[in-house]
Amino acid sequence: MINRFSPIHVSSLTTALRAGASLATLSLLGLSGTALAQTAAAAPQGSEAATQDATAGDGAQEIVVTGIRASLQSARNRKRDAEQVVDSITAQDIGALPDRSVSEALQRVPGVTLQRTNENRDPARLSSEGGGVFIRGLSWVRSELNGRDVFSANNGRGLSFEDVSSDLLVGVDVYKNPSAELVEGGIGGIVNLRTRKPFDAPGYVFALSGDANYADLRKKTFWSGNALASGRWQTPLGEMGLLLSYSINNIGNRTDSITAGRYDRGTLSAPQDGLAAGTNVYIPAGMGFRRIDWQQKRTAFDGSFQWKPSDTLQLTFEALISKATPHDIEYAVGDYDTPSSDNSSYQFGPNRELQSGTIANRNLNLDTRAGSQDKKTQDFSGNLRWTPNENWSVSADLQYIKSTAKVYSMTAFTGASIPTTIAFDFSGDDPSMTFSPTNSAQSLTNKNDYWWAAAMDHIENNEAHEWASRADVEYTFTDSDVLKSFRVGGRFTDRNATTRQSTYNWAMLSAQYWDQSSPVFLNQTGRAGGTQNAGLPNQTSLINYNNFFRGKVPQPGAGFWFPAASLVQNGTANAYSYLKSTEMLDANGQPTGWKPLSDDYTTTPGGINNQIERTYAGYALLRFGMDQSAIGKFDGNIGVRVIRTENEASGTPISIAAPTSSPNLCVVGTPITTGPRAGQTVNATDCANYAAAFRFAGGTITQATAGSGSYTDVLPSLNLRFFLKDNLQLRFAAAKAIVRPTFMQLNPYVQLGFNFDSVTGIATGVGSNGNLTGFTGSAGNPNLKPTRSNQFDLSLEYYFGRSNSITLAGFYKDISNYIFAGATQQTFTSNGQTLTFDVTQQTNGSKGKIKGFELGYTQFFDMLPGALGGLGFSGNFTFVDSSGGKNTAVNVFDSNQTTNAGLSLPLEGLSRTSYNAALVYEKYGVSARAAYNWRSHYLLTTSAANLNYPVWSESYGQLDASILYSLNKHIKIGVQGYNLLNSRTFLDVGDPSLKPRYSWTDTDRRFAFLFRSVF
Repeated sequence: MINRFSPIHVSSLTTALRAGASLATLSLLGLSGTALAQTAAAAPQGSEAATQDATAGDGAQEIVVTGIRASLQSARNRKRDAEQVVDSITAQDIGALPDRSVSEALQRVPGVTLQRTNENRDPARLSSEGGGVFIRGLSWVRSELNGRDVFSANNGRGLSFEDVSSDLLVGVDVYKNPSAELVEGGIGGIVNLRTRKPFDAPGYVFALSGDANYADLRKKTFWSGNALASGRWQTPLGEMGLLLSYSINNIGNRTDSITAGRYDRGTLSAPQDGLAAGTNVYIPAGMGFRRIDWQQKRTAFDGSFQWKPSDTLQLTFEALISKATPHDIEYAVGDYDTPSSDNSSYQFGPNRELQSGTIANRNLNLDTRAGSQDKKTQDFSGNLRWTPNENWSVSADLQYIKSTAKVYSMTAFTGASIPTTIAFDFSGDDPSMTFSPTNSAQSLTNKNDYWWAAAMDHIENNEAHEWASRADVEYTFTDSDVLKSFRVGGRFTDRNATTRQSTYNWAMLSAQYWDQSSPVFLNQTGRAGGTQNAGLPNQTSLINYNNFFRGKVPQPGAGFWFPAASLVQNGTANAYSYLKSTEMLDANGQPTGWKPLSDDYTTTPGGINNQIERTYAGYALLRFGMDQSAIGKFDGNIGVRVIRTENEASGTPISIAAPTSSPNLCVVGTPITTGPRAGQTVNATDCANYAAAFRFAGGTITQATAGSGSYTDVLPSLNLRFFLKDNLQLRFAAAKAIVRPTFMQLNPYVQLGFNFDSVTGIATGVGSNGNLTGFTGSAGNPNLKPTRSNQFDLSLEYYFGRSNSITLAGFYKDISNYIFAGATQQTFTSNGQTLTFDVTQQTNGSKGKIKGFELGYTQFFDMLPGALGGLGFSGNFTFVDSSGGKNTAVNVFDSNQTTNAGLSLPLEGLSRTSYNAALVYEKYGVSARAAYNWRSHYLLTTSAANLNYPVWSESYGQLDASILYSLNKHIKIGVQGYNLLNSRTFLDVGDPSLKPRYSWTDTDRRFAFLFRSVF
């Protein structure tokens, strides 16, 4: 545990403690309360706040500081008084806008941006509450809870911030450049979540809040609430305090989207739209639309007990249990055949991309998808702080954290034997796509013309847990004009993460649009002569896309028949009990189609990944400063952190995919008519390799899929602060930082396959040496080392008035050891055959640079007369530039990802510019704010699912607002609005030279009616 309890240096300890207690009470409740003296949290030398007089040269005049203003002022003063480069938000700031999760609140911080999809590789599904957090364009963000590790089992390394309720927190600190006592692991930065403690408030506190949150596109209201009770009292055993808090948060939304496919090159067969025959044009590989209804229940319990048996000893124990259960249902309609390029109705854009037209006689594919997750994090911790005298301070810390994540996905597909005409227009911000029968005598609402097509399931069951302990000793110098304190500490962690996941198990049911020889229609109870189920016809629903895009685009059609939500929501066994009656039977009468996945994860590729990681860290930190010197007043710290990391990994047995066709396919002397060897003939070596592949695949590889590694990092750091004037500071920071590989990247699983021509049997794969080879594979890499950075910050900060500031910060990161997919040659033996495979796996290499600046400005216009004196403004602007570096393929076993990650593309998630602007009003019991958040376009992913091509997010801005009114000192009521401008999300697909828009998505505006009370 970081020593959060170093002695407090203040000009007036009594005044500071009194003011600090008042502010802590305010933050505890998330309410403005009554008037209190202007105060601020002192420098977050770790993550906990000391308290000190915050008049900043304005004298000791007592003023009223409430609501949003108190929140912004507290954040300003934490930044001003910190020895590191840090930005903060407080509980009031989180509650002042409808930021229902930590990720949404963080987007208000300079340099922080959000990814607005659930996963970057799944751009078709937007996140309701903001997705991944990026700091200065980097996703390498370390998450902490009260300075300790916190993580989600779905990735094992960091926290899904959108899973955390903001109701639990007193504040969040974002460290941009670390000092030695901060735990390693974040090149982008460290996000530390601070929970409330009973000793934060002077006495008993009871708080209750609730809201009704209405989603206008979903047309549904979701209820949430939070209760808190806190007290402290004197006993014969010393002072004790207890805080209990529980929150329940319900939220939901709907998204409507129209999408095209990846744009492939085609050639016009005849002149059209002013283009000559033979002209290259770009045609989308399919098109469609979808609707997703999503909702989530999130609960959190936080209990904290503090005991101070004497003035020198304090103990803190805390338990946090957080659970999130998101689930969604999706109805999608699509035509996944690339339209021909000879239709005279087409209109093309400036880059010859297809923008509008009509295509007839298309085959429809429809699916209903249910997804659900059950995520739970439990964190138990204890801390001891002992300060025997004014010189010595000792702290010890012990933590146990466990996280679990279960994932379920089930999709059922139908098809329609109704030739369909699609009219579409992708030329503007309001797209259109309508489906109608090509034969006007038919109807898309006729259930008897739909048949059962396919099914697909996916499951995960992940868990991770960790023991962490640390101890810190600090000596404070009381007789030195230069030295302030010297601190040393050590930390040990033992983490185990187990990932169990399946592939996406797609299989055909009765028919597909390319094979409609024996479909089972939706009005049938099963295949003729096969198993019958009387309930099968009832497992479908007619879905109308009413109010699609709020009526701003044409309704896609009168209605379509889908698998029923109940079929896919109630487990794969339930789905199979109905769908097995649609399958074709083999000669033995056994179904040959889709069967649900087994929860025996050893039978599916990449099924089980066990990771053990132990770290041993020690640090030393010297704090110094002078009030008067030849260079004026200054302070800072210098230190070094040394960490040894040891990891072990084991996975499922090596997978071998047998070559296609017959082992007798290859015949010496056969002419080769296509490919790089066209014009040659098959030789004896070709056939020997082909035969060896069959023998190899017929055996078992006994080589264990396991690995281990270790590495040591030395991370020096320096933080300097120069007081050019009392209210003008110049900072300089330099440090080394690391981010460890993810547990997925460390997975030792190996998957081997063969690339041989299915006609002649010759090798067709290209090896790492550029030669043709038939032996290829993919693998994780348990020997990966961390990505490392040398980073520098320089900032100028001007603090004026009681709540105002202007800051300018520049940053530079020199990053090495990027992790990317590379090729190595590895030898394996099976069935007496020893073969060398070209294996694609994650590897370290490549260098890059990140640089940019942040500008922040906050001011309240107290000089204005009357009611105008309550106005204020807070805003920031960030510019980020990058060069070099490599993108990482999330799944090295997906060849599309590994190929596209190697393209010459910018880093994923990096917007060059972003800004926040908020207009604030605080007076006469009214607390109001309207905030606009914007970021420029960025590369979302190098390879999107199903598209297998880069996808880009266009620039996006969103307006949120809130207004609260204090009925009295105990109760506030208010209204909050989210996405007031109904901002639309646009995505593009392609490489930088041609990336036409391919996706349009609308989601809800949300309006919350709330109350907050405190007694």
